[in-house]
Amino acid sequence: MEISQLDRISYSILLQETLELRQVLQSIVNSQDTIDNYDIFIPFLPIMSSVCLGWCDLFTKEGIKIEIPDIEGYSCVRLLKNCRIGLKLYCDQRIGKATKQLKKNSEETYRLLKTDYNIFQRLVVSMLGQCDFGVFTINELPYGNTSQLFLYISDVINFERYKSLGVWETEARKVVFEFSKLLSQFINTIIDSFAKSNMIDKDSQIELVRFNFSYNDYFLIDEKRRNILKGDLPIEIQLQLFNILCQNNFIINVLPLVFQSGGLLYHRSRLQTYLVSVNTIKKIINKFPNEKYQKQLKEIVEVKEIYFDKDSVLRNNIFHYKIEGVDDSIFSIPEKYFYEFIEFNSRVEFNDFMQVISEEIIKINKVIYKMVEFC
Repeated sequence: MEISQLDRISYSILLQETLELRQVLQSIVNSQDTIDNYDIFIPFLPIMSSVCLGWCDLFTKEGIKIEIPDIEGYSCVRLLKNCRIGLKLYCDQRIGKATKQLKKNSEETYRLLKTDYNIFQRLVVSMLGQCDFGVFTINELPYGNTSQLFLYISDVINFERYKSLGVWETEARKVVFEFSKLLSQFINTIIDSFAKSNMIDKDSQIELVRFNFSYNDYFLIDEKRRNILKGDLPIEIQLQLFNILCQNNFIINVLPLVFQSGGLLYHRSRLQTYLVSVNTIKKIINKFPNEKYQKQLKEIVEVKEIYFDKDSVLRNNIFHYKIEGVDDSIFSIPEKYFYEFIEFNSRVEFNDFMQVISEEIIKINKVIYKMVEFC
């Protein structure tokens, strides 16, 4: 079957993003002595999965059969799809179903935590409590939390099969490590097959000296001792908002500053997390009207609808790596295909458009900080 010009353009954009992703992975590998790959890979998995699924969709359309091995008995394809859903944070599902799953995951985590202790330790926990929620920060900005891992892989590595959190976490770490390694190998194969390997800087490293990375434990499910997410909304709604906040911070801070990603991968990720954020906010304000923040939230939604209506060609491409609904004559420069597509659909110069997106993400973060009372 002959490939259309629009498909060729879509594949060209995907390859550029894959090269950028490969460069990030090279930097991580070169910096493995100074960076905890596990902590970094948790919020990074959705981005990797999104790019890899773009290639899987391409190969399927072209009738090319690819064999992706299972990981420790778990389906790699299912992990890919779950992690991409993780990037979207259930934005295509009803908010009620999504938040119930988040709360269930957190409660199950708390149950597993308590099963690891002896009688004396349980007595101490009954008196002092047990932290059940961890947050990763960079320069005091939250960029990841422990619920994200459960959100991405709990459908694959089921909590209920394990009697303790320690056993489950050991299994999860092993699967995440193998999954990350397999995705890296997949991306290497793509680069070797379709691009020039000399486009990758093999000596690049991540400079962490100027960044303050930290991890803190909190009480979340233990209502008497809760010291995080203490806003007025139901806890599961606050948790979903906090996941959005972490994802936003990872993409607008960690991705460009730590991983030095500033090309198409970074731009698409910003657009993806922006659309996810606004879509979630829209559903929340419809279900939980809040006079205190209603005006700010509605203004955020209104800005989004200026550029992305419900039938937006631009929105659909941002998540699916397939350009449709435009004439191929709008494209002229291969290195600028993505920029040309954005400018044609938004009617705004690319840098100006992305400046609006960045400013809106910052506005979203500010209101979420207030809504969940995180400081």
